[in-house]
Amino acid sequence: MHKDQSLVEVPLNDRIHELVERFGPWRTALAVLFAAWRQRKIRNVASGLSPRMLEDIGLPVDEVQRLPPRMSLWDIRL
Repeated sequence: MHKDQSLVEVPLNDRIHELVERFGPWRTALAVLFAAWRQRKIRNVASGLSPRMLEDIGLPVDEVQRLPPRMSLWDIRL
């Protein structure tokens, strides 16, 4: 594989010009758009998570939204 690689650096403008000559401007532009669309990252948004889940994964929780703890039978001590 090392022998197949080019040792000469080709400027980006020349490489784009070769692609446009070979495939045409529309196909080249569409290929660039599809590649950019595939590379976009989906951002993880934690705003839709419940306060309990935010606390579980270690994110800060607004104290205003937190519900008071429920009384459980396990909390009763004799």
